[in-house]
Amino acid sequence: MKSLMRIFAVVAVFCFYSEQAFAQLDTLGGPYTPDANTVLLLHFDNNLTNAAATVGKTAASAVAHSTNLANKISYISQTGNMSPLGKAIRIDNSSINDSTYLTVRDTAALDMQGSWTIEAWANIFTFGSGSSDYRWVPRVVMKPGDDLFWHPNYWCEMWGDSRTFQVGFYTPTDQFISTSSPVNMFVPGEWVHLTFIRDTARAFVACMVHDANKTLRGFFSQGYDKATTDLPKTNSQDVHIGWAGAISLGVNGSGDSWLDGFVDEVRISNKVRNFSGPPVIQKATILPNQKSTLANYPVSITVFPLAATGSMSTVTLYYRADTVSAFSSVSLSSGANNTWTGAMPQQAGGKVIQYYYKTVDNGSQISMLPADAVANKTYYSFAVYTPNSKVLDVTFEEGPSGKPIDHSTNGAIIKTLKDFKYSTDRPTGGGNYALDVKGGNGINIDSNWVEASSPFLAVEEFTLDTWIKADSASTHAARIIINPTAEQDWNNANFELSFRSGAPGVVLTARYWRNTDKSAIVLQDTVLGTTRFVGKWVHVILERNATNGNFAMVIRDANDLLLFKQVKNDPIPPLMAGAALRIGRSWFDITNQYYVSPYRGLIDNVKVYNYPQAGITAGVGEEQAGILHEFSLSQNYPNPFNPTTEISFSIPAFQNVSLVIYDVLGKQVKTLVNEQRHAGEHRVTWNGTNNSGSKVSSGVYFFKLTSGNFTQVRKMMMLK
Repeated sequence: MKSLMRIFAVVAVFCFYSEQAFAQLDTLGGPYTPDANTVLLLHFDNNLTNAAATVGKTAASAVAHSTNLANKISYISQTGNMSPLGKAIRIDNSSINDSTYLTVRDTAALDMQGSWTIEAWANIFTFGSGSSDYRWVPRVVMKPGDDLFWHPNYWCEMWGDSRTFQVGFYTPTDQFISTSSPVNMFVPGEWVHLTFIRDTARAFVACMVHDANKTLRGFFSQGYDKATTDLPKTNSQDVHIGWAGAISLGVNGSGDSWLDGFVDEVRISNKVRNFSGPPVIQKATILPNQKSTLANYPVSITVFPLAATGSMSTVTLYYRADTVSAFSSVSLSSGANNTWTGAMPQQAGGKVIQYYYKTVDNGSQISMLPADAVANKTYYSFAVYTPNSKVLDVTFEEGPSGKPIDHSTNGAIIKTLKDFKYSTDRPTGGGNYALDVKGGNGINIDSNWVEASSPFLAVEEFTLDTWIKADSASTHAARIIINPTAEQDWNNANFELSFRSGAPGVVLTARYWRNTDKSAIVLQDTVLGTTRFVGKWVHVILERNATNGNFAMVIRDANDLLLFKQVKNDPIPPLMAGAALRIGRSWFDITNQYYVSPYRGLIDNVKVYNYPQAGITAGVGEEQAGILHEFSLSQNYPNPFNPTTEISFSIPAFQNVSLVIYDVLGKQVKTLVNEQRHAGEHRVTWNGTNNSGSKVSSGVYFFKLTSGNFTQVRKMMMLK
């Protein structure tokens, strides 16, 4: 697959369910009787007996735990469609002090590493919206880890803040293989049947959510690479129902995972039960931003029926170039190994394309990708961009009171927060103002960072060019600029500039995350951040070159002289950004404002390009690592103008610059610039006044740039 594509292993699928008879399908939901593949089976019919104790080689019964046992664990009779199940157990955690849950004693049979099906009926009454609430992530079934409870062999749970269901397992190499439902699928006080499938033969995990009528409400799955993913990590902990558990009670335990509600018919099987369900999408092409010069955009999707007796009928890609038109479609062609391929035709430059996949099996069951594409109009998207262009240019020259703007043709939306402020301390030749990122006390701490939003900021190759002057540089993980893939993420970035722990201590660090395994490519300075940056303006450039795979970081002093350069090579493209670029810090938890650490100091002239603009990844030596700017003087804009116009110019090195306005008689009208400026692009605004501050008359004027041996003159017209 071409490098312009990004292959996701994580897939959530929203399904439309229709009854279809398949041979030898299992009946879902119980009441079950144990068979040779049943490891654990709890009916909760007035007792905690494990009906699979003999065949499953597990304990004879579950164990109740409660600070108030007599009142907090009880049984209720099922009614309506649930009545065939007899009774269910009530786990009462309506108070933070109840601490009520069940365990099943650990045996070798409960350490699962092959294929499995884990099931439970759950009716959760209450939930929390954050980590400070003891019911934030109610655990239905979980076998917690020996080192940390959240390193489990397997888990089935609900997240209160997003109202999502999630299942997964943990590996010895610190991988979490999991899949989550679309948001708001959980409804308090409603019975749902959760089914967690791990299929080792076809390399996927999946979860099905059925309601009390056994109608399928959701199916979501994740494929994984058997060659690189370890087996689930086993442990010596008991299986927990209603709480995530602990190494020992009260020690290193979970404080936010208590389940308040009913649980019934818990079954663990050491095989994949052959339930009816929609197709499994194992992996698919998620397109990054595409060049306007490409003729088409190839895609691939691997999909197969959940039931072994099924087959795929159609796989279709739907797309549109706006948010209101009808979708066009491309039928994908079947190939080897359950893979379907095709290509979206070329789209116009500057457009943002929405698209989704629809897969249909021979039982007319449908899976969508994204999960709720049709139901909630959630689509994938990418932008069609012009190559070799600047996609962000924030100079902060709108001070002392104006809102910053993006001066690139991209026109990113710039967001400032309550305590946003400028500083007149700026790099020599860097204009008049800089961004002052210094948090105050209380809830608004660090609420003066800046966000830039645009679909064109997601780039496979890039140049980030900026100036920084730190107040402090000794705190690990302080993000200076980050282009994240999701809003609530401080890792997994398209690119990041931060202070992080390194060989000598906390140093300037550049990172991007690869789009395959989400591992980070890291470049680090060799001089302590406190020595290099505190109280000093420093010029920093990051660059990734898609042609040769090089990733480079250059650090230059206040006079633009080279201090440091490092280059690494990796051919795998970065993750694509999906959220706003942040200048001054990353996302943080409002309940813990110092996590992740904020940057303290000044930032100026933030520029991002969608190509290796600085030339520092071209394989040149350090002595040649200058920024590859040339002398240039652009035509003013607008022209004609009234009352102001902007003049842009570029110089290749730190040197003296003169920019002067003349009238048609050659008389000097206004000196706009007469100072040393750093290498790169600059812009100056003329407001139509002379050196005395008086308004000049309408007519033709000339502006002249002089720098070293370079001189250039252009003409402009002022109208009134």
